[in-house]
Amino acid sequence: MRRWIRYVFVVLGIVVASALQAAEFSQPAGLIREPLILRVTLPDGQTATLDAFVTRPNLPGHFPIAFITHGTDGTAHSDRDQLTPNRFSAAALSFARHGYAAVVVLRQGYGHSSGHTDYQGNSCDQPKHARAGKMARADILAALTAIRQYAWASHGQAVLVGQSSGGFSVIAASALNLSGVQAIISFSGGRGAIHDGLVCDKKALLAALTSYGEKARIPTLWLYTANDQSFPPQLGQQMFAAYRHAGGRGELINLPEFGHDGHDLLISAPESFWWSRVSTFLQSNDLPVNAISASPVPHLPDPPGLNTTDRQVFKHYLADRGYEKAFATNGEGVWGRSAWARDQQEANIRAVAFCQHYREKGEAACKLYAAGDRIVVNH
Repeated sequence: MRRWIRYVFVVLGIVVASALQAAEFSQPAGLIREPLILRVTLPDGQTATLDAFVTRPNLPGHFPIAFITHGTDGTAHSDRDQLTPNRFSAAALSFARHGYAAVVVLRQGYGHSSGHTDYQGNSCDQPKHARAGKMARADILAALTAIRQYAWASHGQAVLVGQSSGGFSVIAASALNLSGVQAIISFSGGRGAIHDGLVCDKKALLAALTSYGEKARIPTLWLYTANDQSFPPQLGQQMFAAYRHAGGRGELINLPEFGHDGHDLLISAPESFWWSRVSTFLQSNDLPVNAISASPVPHLPDPPGLNTTDRQVFKHYLADRGYEKAFATNGEGVWGRSAWARDQQEANIRAVAFCQHYREKGEAACKLYAAGDRIVVNH
């Protein structure tokens, strides 16, 4: 019998507004999670549609916005077809349960957002870092304006959060000194990574960061892990120094190793790994840090038929706050897991299909065992 760790990151179809409204999403206690379609007007007068998802307290009132944006997988196919806002659902949950309306926004050209990505037409010889920064911050400005039209959004309190090239994007936005943005956080931030700390046109990258630092007056926090394989701490220090020495306000924190590659810190690391450092920064900038709802702690029995190693995989599944997710099994040791789907139905279908793919002839058929944090069938 084969025992392989199996993940599936969903392939996405086109979703219209009515389908989004009808779709099922995990709803942790005390919070509301729902997709958004942001129809925005860019600084040049052009319009765009941005793919987004909000996680917010299930309470009346206006909440500070935690604006979260993403990095890139580096190919047009993966960024367009496989990237969903739910890749950052764990981070959004962390901010939301501390009192924020956490909105994950996919910039133009990514996921179901209209337009072209900020790396289209670039090459490693000419990565056009400054052009990408200008495009990204235009998206951020337009999206933030659209988000503030919702009844639950504060107009005067916001924090910008970005991962990888999204971290570079929010640092680029710091130069705009956007009204109502009190703080900016870059997780594993940078752009143009090749491998082992090498980047495309490093000189131009540092020059772009210098230009942002010359204008920015909003406090920034930069976080890197010791084993970031894209932007290791030494490179992080160089990028931060270029920004800081030009006049930008900032603090750099080097975190310990996380997993096999700490670059995916904001996506995969548990809240306990990074929140204490972030909360200190938020509190120093008059932003909320106290929990208003508990972190979900699901307790589900192990699926039947799994060996010791595979039961540990199921425990990791339960601990993962990356919605939408599902777990399927045939009761005889074959299983499949999905995560970051567009909606729960998509997660369910993919988990079962993945399990079926590894089922040998004559073995029992796979069935859905868990959808999100709840059991849906007993074998």
